[in-house]
Amino acid sequence: MVRLRRVAVAFFVALAFVSTVPVVHAEELIARFSGDWIGTGQLLFGPQYGQEFHCELNGKPSASQMRFDMRGRCWSGLLSAPVTAQLRYNAETRQYYGAFMDGAEGQGADIVGARDGEAISLKLMRGALQGRLVAETVNADQMKVMMFYRDVPNDRELPVVAMGFARKGATDKLPDYLPDFVTGSIKPKN
Repeated sequence: MVRLRRVAVAFFVALAFVSTVPVVHAEELIARFSGDWIGTGQLLFGPQYGQEFHCELNGKPSASQMRFDMRGRCWSGLLSAPVTAQLRYNAETRQYYGAFMDGAEGQGADIVGARDGEAISLKLMRGALQGRLVAETVNADQMKVMMFYRDVPNDRELPVVAMGFARKGATDKLPDYLPDFVTGSIKPKN
């Protein structure tokens, strides 16, 4: 009987530990993207391919609510636009849910995604339009982001935007963010 009780206690302790691991990993991943970031991006597809733009973003995590908000602005020349995204982590499904800009019911997209190794992969949805955003930290002070358009009829993803960011004040060097594969609009890196 004592042995059975020990096995049961060990099982419940292990179960409790396993159920909290994703939340701990989610908190750690969210914290990586927090803070003030500056960066540059490039359009990889469409009539404006090759056009560069710049962004300043601020990531604010809330560990108590398992939530992450990103706000900022991107600009190219005299054109400027606000950028907002809100994510919340659901420990039961182990996924992130939220909205880019004001969500699909407004002018933005709905978000659902999960951790992908050391990155986060987010599906962007607006009606029949689908895309994906992959954000990964290069190190503590750099991250890169790639956005893809999902071409459903042809069952493929097309890279449309690549961006590199550095923490404001930590370094002025951006990571190498352009893809090393041909996108159809840009030449590959050497």
